[in-house]
Amino acid sequence: MRDQEVFVDGTSVNLARDVRLEEDEDEFRSCCGDDEVWKETEELVKEESEEDLDEFSVKMFFKGMSIAEAGDSGSGSSGIGVVMERSKDVPVIQVQKRLDFYVDEHVADYLALMDGLAEAIQNKISRVCAFTDSQLLYDQITCGEKLGIPLLVALRERIAEHTNSLEAFVLKIVPSTDLQRPLQLAQVAIGVISSPVKGDKSFENCSICCEDKPAVMMMTMKCSHKFCSHCMRIYVDGKVQSFQVPIRCPQVRCKYYISTTECRSFLPLALYESLETAFAEADVPNSNRIYCPYPNCSVLLDPRECLSARAGSSSQSDNSCVECLVCRRFICMECGVPWHSSMSCEEYQSLPLEERDAADITLHRLAQTNRWRRCQQCHRMIELTQGCYHMTCW
Repeated sequence: MRDQEVFVDGTSVNLARDVRLEEDEDEFRSCCGDDEVWKETEELVKEESEEDLDEFSVKMFFKGMSIAEAGDSGSGSSGIGVVMERSKDVPVIQVQKRLDFYVDEHVADYLALMDGLAEAIQNKISRVCAFTDSQLLYDQITCGEKLGIPLLVALRERIAEHTNSLEAFVLKIVPSTDLQRPLQLAQVAIGVISSPVKGDKSFENCSICCEDKPAVMMMTMKCSHKFCSHCMRIYVDGKVQSFQVPIRCPQVRCKYYISTTECRSFLPLALYESLETAFAEADVPNSNRIYCPYPNCSVLLDPRECLSARAGSSSQSDNSCVECLVCRRFICMECGVPWHSSMSCEEYQSLPLEERDAADITLHRLAQTNRWRRCQQCHRMIELTQGCYHMTCW
């Protein structure tokens, strides 16, 4: 495998080579007589790192965060957040994860970079420009300093494995203010509502779980009731799963309804998207709700959007046939099922409920082609081979 280079502020640092590289560079400089070749290389690296992003390159902002539990410095919560910016027309890639174990914050930064690189490779990204505010990680990754902690040595090796599969990997150190988005993802992952103040180790009691939680993990509603983010996450998730929206404050006899803006501060990305979907469905009257009938889609469809899309398409002429805007398959708005091209809505609705799946419709189409008839008593299909049209049930 070819050597993997990490470009840092215009300097090429090879993770696989040893310290003798510097001696080779000095020898090469003395042979050249001047620094012209090296200046050209540095300018080329700078141009490549500042060029516009394409579909195979990203700017990766990553951050890890940890918070200790009350009375025990060896336990707590750790999470990571990664934001990858791509070209303007391509959606941003975000990674948010609560770790299954508690680690120091500098270890969480390593894990954030490792997970970010893994996600980039999975999305077929070949060039990564990463940004960190950790001077320790920056020095150890780029300069290859010896580490006395076995865990960090193992993590650095894993990171090197990921970068070896990339065309280019750039690591830069930036101020903490440039990492607010990944920091917010990491905070929400572990339930931190507000940015912790250095040295603040105050705790408050949650009225739901009756446990002492760090003050930064307590959520104060607009109705002044206060709960820990973990309990609020479980409470809102249960309401979303049972389609009970809008959601009231969990305090007994409180009539305040929680807003989606408040939920954003403690809900992970996936759960927040489910909450938005539940609120969107609640705004649609029951009589107007149409769900895609295909099990692997099942999205809520807007009848007006479906009709508008149908008006611009000439593929289907039937008034009740529309195309799902998500999975792009045809459905019948009148019957709420996959489109039955071989029969009208009246014929379909006249079928028994147990005979309306795709296989039964195929049978009815075959019966119509072969002029089979159904016994009115036992409902079996009968084929006339000879004799008159009189049928005697079995």
